Amino acid sequence: MKILRILNNNVVIALNDEGEEVVLMGNGLGFQKKPGFEVDVLKVEKTFEMSGQFEKLRIEKLFAEIPEEIIKISYEILSYARKQLQKDLNETTFIAIADHLYTAIQRTKNNIQMKNFLLWDVKRFFPDELEIARQAIQVVNQRMGIQLSDDEAGFLTLHIVNAAIDSTNESAIDLTQMIEEILTVIKYTLKINFIENDIYFQRFITHLRFFSERVLNPSHNKIEEDMVENELFTLVVRKYPEAFEATKKVVDLLKTRWDYNTSRDEQVYITIHIARIIEKMN
Repeated sequence: MKILRILNNNVVIALNDEGEEVVLMGNGLGFQKKPGFEVDVLKVEKTFEMSGQFEKLRIEKLFAEIPEEIIKISYEILSYARKQLQKDLNETTFIAIADHLYTAIQRTKNNIQMKNFLLWDVKRFFPDELEIARQAIQVVNQRMGIQLSDDEAGFLTLHIVNAAIDSTNESAIDLTQMIEEILTVIKYTLKINFIENDIYFQRFITHLRFFSERVLNPSHNKIEEDMVENELFTLVVRKYPEAFEATKKVVDLLKTRWDYNTSRDEQVYITIHIARIIEKMN
Protein backbone atom coordinates (compact mmCIF):
# COMPACT_ATOMS: atom_id res chain seq x y z
CA MET A 1 0.00 0.00 0.00
CA LYS A 2 1.12 3.53 -0.76
CA ILE A 3 0.53 6.62 1.36
CA LEU A 4 -1.76 9.18 -0.26
CA ARG A 5 -2.08 11.72 2.57
CA ILE A 6 -0.66 12.07 6.06
CA LEU A 7 -3.22 13.25 8.62
CA ASN A 8 -0.87 13.12 11.60
CA ASN A 9 2.08 11.11 12.91
CA ASN A 10 -0.14 8.10 13.61
CA VAL A 11 -2.79 8.26 10.88
CA VAL A 12 -2.48 8.15 7.10
CA ILE A 13 -4.77 7.67 4.13
CA ALA A 14 -3.48 5.01 1.79
CA LEU A 15 -4.45 3.18 -1.38
CA ASN A 16 -5.04 -0.52 -0.79
CA ASP A 17 -4.48 -3.36 -3.25
CA GLU A 18 -8.04 -2.96 -4.60
CA GLY A 19 -7.42 0.70 -5.42
CA GLU A 20 -9.61 1.92 -2.55
CA GLU A 21 -8.72 4.67 -0.11
CA VAL A 22 -8.48 3.50 3.49
CA VAL A 23 -7.57 5.12 6.79
CA LEU A 24 -4.71 3.42 8.60
CA MET A 25 -3.88 3.94 12.27
CA GLY A 26 -0.67 2.92 13.99
CA ASN A 27 2.01 4.37 16.24
CA GLY A 28 4.41 6.44 14.12
CA LEU A 29 2.77 5.37 10.85
CA GLY A 30 3.04 8.85 9.33
CA PHE A 31 6.16 10.04 11.14
CA GLN A 32 8.77 11.43 8.71
CA LYS A 33 6.81 9.97 5.78
CA LYS A 34 5.60 11.61 2.56
CA PRO A 35 2.85 10.85 0.04
CA GLY A 36 4.00 8.06 -2.25
CA PHE A 37 5.97 6.24 0.43
CA GLU A 38 5.19 2.59 1.07
CA VAL A 39 3.12 1.90 4.19
CA ASP A 40 4.98 0.11 6.96
CA VAL A 41 2.38 -2.64 7.35
CA LEU A 42 4.00 -3.86 10.56
CA LYS A 43 2.94 -0.59 12.22
CA VAL A 44 -0.70 -0.75 11.06
CA GLU A 45 -2.96 -1.34 14.06
CA LYS A 46 -6.36 -0.41 12.64
CA THR A 47 -7.77 -0.14 9.13
CA PHE A 48 -10.97 1.75 8.30
CA GLU A 49 -12.73 1.68 4.95
CA MET A 50 -14.43 4.88 3.82
CA SER A 51 -17.84 4.66 2.18
CA GLY A 52 -18.27 7.73 0.01
CA GLN A 53 -16.85 11.21 -0.35
CA PHE A 54 -18.76 12.60 2.63
CA GLU A 55 -17.22 10.12 5.08
CA LYS A 56 -13.79 10.67 3.53
CA LEU A 57 -14.00 14.44 4.10
CA ARG A 58 -15.40 13.91 7.58
CA ILE A 59 -12.52 11.65 8.61
CA GLU A 60 -9.90 13.98 7.16
CA LYS A 61 -11.45 16.93 8.97
CA LEU A 62 -11.63 14.95 12.18
CA PHE A 63 -7.96 13.97 12.25
CA ALA A 64 -6.86 17.41 11.10
CA GLU A 65 -8.69 19.30 13.86
CA ILE A 66 -8.99 16.96 16.84
CA PRO A 67 -6.01 16.29 19.14
CA GLU A 68 -4.56 12.80 18.84
CA GLU A 69 -5.16 12.14 22.55
CA ILE A 70 -8.92 12.55 22.10
CA ILE A 71 -8.89 10.23 19.09
CA LYS A 72 -6.93 7.69 21.10
CA ILE A 73 -9.31 7.93 24.06
CA SER A 74 -12.32 7.59 21.74
CA TYR A 75 -11.08 4.32 20.33
CA GLU A 76 -10.29 3.10 23.84
CA ILE A 77 -13.89 3.90 24.83
CA LEU A 78 -15.25 1.91 21.91
CA SER A 79 -12.97 -1.04 22.70
CA TYR A 80 -13.97 -0.93 26.37
CA ALA A 81 -17.67 -0.79 25.47
CA ARG A 82 -17.27 -3.78 23.14
CA LYS A 83 -15.62 -5.77 25.94
CA GLN A 84 -18.16 -4.82 28.61
CA LEU A 85 -21.25 -5.33 26.45
CA GLN A 86 -19.80 -8.36 24.65
CA LYS A 87 -21.24 -7.06 21.38
CA ASP A 88 -19.90 -6.32 17.92
CA LEU A 89 -19.84 -2.54 17.69
CA ASN A 90 -19.45 -0.44 14.57
CA GLU A 91 -15.73 0.33 14.28
CA THR A 92 -16.22 3.80 12.82
CA THR A 93 -18.33 4.90 15.80
CA PHE A 94 -15.14 6.15 17.43
CA ILE A 95 -15.26 8.97 14.86
CA ALA A 96 -18.62 10.16 16.22
CA ILE A 97 -17.36 9.71 19.79
CA ALA A 98 -14.20 11.74 19.09
CA ASP A 99 -16.20 14.46 17.36
CA HIS A 100 -18.60 14.66 20.30
CA LEU A 101 -15.89 14.66 22.97
CA TYR A 102 -13.92 17.39 21.21
CA THR A 103 -17.03 19.56 20.89
CA ALA A 104 -18.03 18.88 24.51
CA ILE A 105 -14.56 19.83 25.75
CA GLN A 106 -14.64 23.07 23.76
CA ARG A 107 -18.09 23.91 25.13
CA THR A 108 -17.00 23.23 28.70
CA LYS A 109 -13.88 25.38 28.33
CA ASN A 110 -16.16 28.21 27.18
CA ASN A 111 -18.53 27.63 30.15
CA ILE A 112 -21.34 26.45 27.88
CA GLN A 113 -23.37 23.62 29.41
CA MET A 114 -25.72 21.56 27.23
CA LYS A 115 -28.72 20.10 29.05
CA ASN A 116 -29.48 16.53 27.99
CA PHE A 117 -33.26 16.24 28.02
CA LEU A 118 -33.02 12.53 27.17
CA LEU A 119 -30.88 11.73 30.22
CA TRP A 120 -33.83 10.46 32.26
CA ASP A 121 -34.84 8.07 29.46
CA VAL A 122 -31.23 7.01 28.93
CA LYS A 123 -30.97 6.08 32.61
CA ARG A 124 -34.07 3.91 32.31
CA PHE A 125 -33.47 2.27 28.97
CA PHE A 126 -29.68 1.95 28.70
CA PRO A 127 -28.21 1.61 32.22
CA ASP A 128 -25.29 -0.61 31.17
CA GLU A 129 -24.24 1.71 28.35
CA LEU A 130 -24.64 4.73 30.65
CA GLU A 131 -22.33 3.20 33.24
CA ILE A 132 -19.73 2.63 30.51
CA ALA A 133 -20.15 6.23 29.34
CA ARG A 134 -19.78 7.58 32.88
CA GLN A 135 -16.53 5.67 33.38
CA ALA A 136 -15.35 6.92 30.00
CA ILE A 137 -16.13 10.53 30.98
CA GLN A 138 -14.07 10.07 34.14
CA VAL A 139 -11.11 8.96 32.01
CA VAL A 140 -11.58 11.96 29.69
CA ASN A 141 -11.75 14.33 32.66
CA GLN A 142 -8.58 12.92 34.21
CA ARG A 143 -6.50 12.78 31.05
CA MET A 144 -7.72 16.01 29.46
CA GLY A 145 -7.87 18.09 32.66
CA ILE A 146 -11.53 18.92 32.10
CA GLN A 147 -14.80 18.44 34.00
CA LEU A 148 -17.47 17.11 31.64
CA SER A 149 -20.93 16.71 33.18
CA ASP A 150 -23.25 13.73 33.53
CA ASP A 151 -25.29 15.24 30.69
CA GLU A 152 -22.32 14.56 28.42
CA ALA A 153 -22.24 10.97 29.67
CA GLY A 154 -25.85 10.73 28.50
CA PHE A 155 -24.94 12.00 25.04
CA LEU A 156 -22.01 9.58 24.88
CA THR A 157 -24.36 6.73 25.85
CA LEU A 158 -26.41 7.32 22.70
CA HIS A 159 -23.29 6.93 20.56
CA ILE A 160 -22.48 3.64 22.29
CA VAL A 161 -26.04 2.38 21.79
CA ASN A 162 -25.90 3.49 18.17
CA ALA A 163 -22.74 1.45 17.63
CA ALA A 164 -24.59 -1.73 18.58
CA ILE A 165 -27.42 -1.20 16.09
CA ASP A 166 -26.85 -2.83 12.70
CA SER A 167 -28.69 -0.47 10.38
CA THR A 168 -27.03 2.83 9.52
CA ASN A 169 -30.51 4.39 9.28
CA GLU A 170 -31.24 3.72 12.91
CA SER A 171 -30.24 5.91 15.82
CA ALA A 172 -30.24 5.62 19.56
CA ILE A 173 -32.53 8.64 19.75
CA ASP A 174 -35.09 6.93 17.50
CA LEU A 175 -34.85 3.82 19.67
CA THR A 176 -35.36 5.81 22.86
CA GLN A 177 -38.30 7.73 21.43
CA MET A 178 -39.97 4.56 20.17
CA ILE A 179 -39.76 2.91 23.59
CA GLU A 180 -41.09 6.08 25.21
CA GLU A 181 -44.05 6.25 22.82
CA ILE A 182 -44.92 2.59 23.42
CA LEU A 183 -44.80 3.09 27.20
CA THR A 184 -46.93 6.23 26.91
CA VAL A 185 -49.61 4.39 24.92
CA ILE A 186 -49.71 1.59 27.51
CA LYS A 187 -49.71 4.01 30.41
CA TYR A 188 -52.67 6.04 29.16
CA THR A 189 -54.62 3.03 27.90
CA LEU A 190 -54.42 1.34 31.30
CA LYS A 191 -54.40 4.59 33.30
CA ILE A 192 -51.45 3.46 35.40
CA ASN A 193 -48.03 4.72 36.51
CA PHE A 194 -45.16 2.29 36.13
CA ILE A 195 -43.10 1.19 39.11
CA GLU A 196 -39.76 1.63 37.40
CA ASN A 197 -37.61 -0.32 39.85
CA ASP A 198 -39.94 -3.31 39.61
CA ILE A 199 -38.32 -6.42 38.13
CA TYR A 200 -41.25 -7.04 35.75
CA PHE A 201 -41.05 -3.49 34.40
CA GLN A 202 -37.28 -3.83 33.90
CA ARG A 203 -37.79 -7.11 32.04
CA PHE A 204 -40.39 -5.42 29.84
CA ILE A 205 -37.96 -2.58 29.06
CA THR A 206 -35.36 -5.14 28.02
CA HIS A 207 -37.90 -6.84 25.75
CA LEU A 208 -39.00 -3.51 24.26
CA ARG A 209 -35.42 -2.53 23.57
CA PHE A 210 -34.68 -5.56 21.41
CA PHE A 211 -38.16 -5.48 19.90
CA SER A 212 -37.73 -1.81 18.95
CA GLU A 213 -34.38 -2.55 17.32
CA ARG A 214 -36.16 -5.10 15.11
CA VAL A 215 -38.86 -2.59 14.21
CA LEU A 216 -36.28 0.03 13.26
CA ASN A 217 -34.24 -2.42 11.20
CA PRO A 218 -35.64 -2.38 7.63
CA SER A 219 -34.58 -5.99 7.06
CA HIS A 220 -36.96 -7.04 9.83
CA ASN A 221 -39.74 -4.58 9.04
CA LYS A 222 -42.04 -7.17 7.56
CA ILE A 223 -44.57 -9.75 8.69
CA GLU A 224 -42.69 -12.68 10.16
CA GLU A 225 -43.97 -16.23 10.30
CA ASP A 226 -46.00 -16.80 13.47
CA MET A 227 -44.85 -19.63 15.68
CA VAL A 228 -47.63 -19.18 18.24
CA GLU A 229 -50.61 -21.48 17.76
CA ASN A 230 -54.07 -19.93 17.33
CA GLU A 231 -55.23 -21.65 20.51
CA LEU A 232 -52.45 -20.08 22.59
CA PHE A 233 -53.04 -16.65 21.09
CA THR A 234 -56.77 -16.92 21.84
CA LEU A 235 -56.05 -18.13 25.38
CA VAL A 236 -53.76 -15.17 26.12
CA VAL A 237 -56.30 -12.72 24.70
CA ARG A 238 -59.08 -14.18 26.84
CA LYS A 239 -56.99 -14.48 30.00
CA TYR A 240 -55.53 -10.98 29.82
CA PRO A 241 -58.15 -8.78 28.11
CA GLU A 242 -56.99 -5.58 29.79
CA ALA A 243 -53.36 -6.16 28.85
CA PHE A 244 -54.31 -7.17 25.31
CA GLU A 245 -56.30 -3.95 24.89
CA ALA A 246 -53.08 -2.04 25.55
CA THR A 247 -51.21 -4.33 23.16
CA LYS A 248 -53.70 -3.54 20.39
CA LYS A 249 -53.01 0.17 20.88
CA VAL A 250 -49.28 -0.54 20.59
CA VAL A 251 -49.92 -2.53 17.40
CA ASP A 252 -51.85 0.43 15.95
CA LEU A 253 -49.05 2.82 16.93
CA LEU A 254 -46.38 0.68 15.27
CA LYS A 255 -48.42 0.39 12.09
CA THR A 256 -49.24 4.09 11.91
CA ARG A 257 -45.86 5.51 12.89
CA TRP A 258 -43.46 2.90 11.48
CA ASP A 259 -45.56 0.86 9.05
CA TYR A 260 -44.69 -2.21 11.10
CA ASN A 261 -46.95 -5.27 11.17
CA THR A 262 -46.75 -6.85 14.61
CA SER A 263 -46.88 -10.64 14.53
CA ARG A 264 -49.05 -12.75 16.83
CA ASP A 265 -45.87 -13.95 18.54
CA GLU A 266 -44.88 -10.40 19.40
CA GLN A 267 -48.41 -9.53 20.52
CA VAL A 268 -48.42 -12.51 22.89
CA TYR A 269 -45.07 -11.56 24.42
CA ILE A 270 -46.06 -7.91 24.86
CA THR A 271 -49.42 -8.89 26.38
CA ILE A 272 -47.85 -11.26 28.90
CA HIS A 273 -45.32 -8.63 29.95
CA ILE A 274 -48.06 -6.05 30.44
CA ALA A 275 -50.21 -8.55 32.34
CA ARG A 276 -47.39 -9.23 34.79
CA ILE A 277 -46.94 -5.52 35.40
CA ILE A 278 -50.69 -5.10 36.02
CA GLU A 279 -50.76 -8.06 38.43
CA LYS A 280 -47.79 -6.64 40.34
CA MET A 281 -49.57 -3.31 40.78
CA ASN A 282 -52.86 -4.79 42.00
